[in-house]
Amino acid sequence: MPVVRILREAAIAETRWVALDETGRPVALRLERLSDRDTRASCGDVLDARIRKIDIRQGGGFAELSRGGEAFVRLSDGHGLTEGAAVSVRVVTEARRNKLPRVELARDARQSASAADRWVSALPGGGSAKVDDVACGDPEVAAAFDEALTSQVTLTGGGLLTIEPTTALVAADIDTAGRSDSGRAAARALRINLQAAQAFARQLSLRNLGGAGVLDCVSPINRDAGIQVKEAFLSALSNVSHRTARALPPSAFGLLEVSVAWGETPIADRLHDRDGRPTAETLCLDGLRDLQREALAQPMATLTLGLPAPAHAWMQASGLDLQRRLDEKFGARLRVTPHEKDRPEVFQS
Repeated sequence: MPVVRILREAAIAETRWVALDETGRPVALRLERLSDRDTRASCGDVLDARIRKIDIRQGGGFAELSRGGEAFVRLSDGHGLTEGAAVSVRVVTEARRNKLPRVELARDARQSASAADRWVSALPGGGSAKVDDVACGDPEVAAAFDEALTSQVTLTGGGLLTIEPTTALVAADIDTAGRSDSGRAAARALRINLQAAQAFARQLSLRNLGGAGVLDCVSPINRDAGIQVKEAFLSALSNVSHRTARALPPSAFGLLEVSVAWGETPIADRLHDRDGRPTAETLCLDGLRDLQREALAQPMATLTLGLPAPAHAWMQASGLDLQRRLDEKFGARLRVTPHEKDRPEVFQS
């Protein structure tokens, strides 16, 4: 089901977007941070660059971008460029852990719309979707981001889908516990495999995951059922994302293999460190969001945000002058201090 509604939650230093289908389920997320302005290259950005190195064996070269560091640029035979050449490039794939962004030579060097507008337009149905501004701490936005970070999601008819990104691929496993399907074994298996394939597609879109993926299907599964499962995955993904994808019917071992083009940086890479813990920036911005929510709910209260020491240190070193931004919006009634707890906490001063 295509996107019909988009939620936009604008807080100090961070804006979060959630695209919803007609059933109200989140299908795509976007995260914009104030710290990104001079450091990140977003999909579709047209940037000045300089060719640093050409590597014929890899079919391209490496370019230094005016924003976002280094990127890999694929070059066709007879490109005529030399190392040191100035070029304009368009970002095709954003950076992710251990991977540089990928860019292409830009034939048209004009920048088309903002990154957020491009993201909305790229969603199936996004151009006509209603954009609603919601308050800081909106529960629907929070739930969507939480879902994108959890390892398990509930399937429509019961049971769980466990999603585990690895270095090589994204693995998904079906747990049928709690289901009470009736009918023949093949019909029951087909029903849950179809639901799991559709959920797998939605989760790949929601989490900004790409590359190779494998869904371990429930048996028994015959050739015709396998084709239905493959088509269910591709159809579900095309409803929520324009990224190109391929899929094979489940193998003799019941494995549905898929390949999805990368696009934006995975949400988990933006919010968590390599050990799966919130980064200092994430903790800081989560705390500031909580502080703004309470400040709006208690317009006369003097409030203090206690931040874990690493998060407070990040705020002080960020150069974003976040305390000044709070003062400009709420007056001098909000304070931010370090504390010994591992999570942000807001309390009345």
